[in-house]
Amino acid sequence: MTRKAIWLLASLGLLLGVLHLGLTLPMYRQLSLEALWFAGSGLAVVCCALMNIAALRNRTPSSRWAVVIANLLIASFFAAAWPLLPSPQVAVGFIIFIVLAAYFGPITLWQERAVRRTLKS
Repeated sequence: MTRKAIWLLASLGLLLGVLHLGLTLPMYRQLSLEALWFAGSGLAVVCCALMNIAALRNRTPSSRWAVVIANLLIASFFAAAWPLLPSPQVAVGFIIFIVLAAYFGPITLWQERAVRRTLKS
């Protein structure tokens, strides 16, 4: 996968989270505990997407694995939401963050090892 594709996926995740935040007041009409949980979920998606965008610039192993864990956690929340709300945005969110986790985890690790092997030859 190219960095542009990953940047696009992270941007789509950010857009999904911003949309989630923006729908809080129109859906709940007033501030309530449920509205705060809904907004908090959107904020978590925004933060995770921003972590992915930042990780594209920072290539340290610790930051990469922090992003992988965050992506897997957000993807697991989308998976847990599926039985309660089987809608396209839930499936799209799950796919976005699973792909991002795969990119920053095994795919990036494989690419780095291939580069090291090439440099050693």
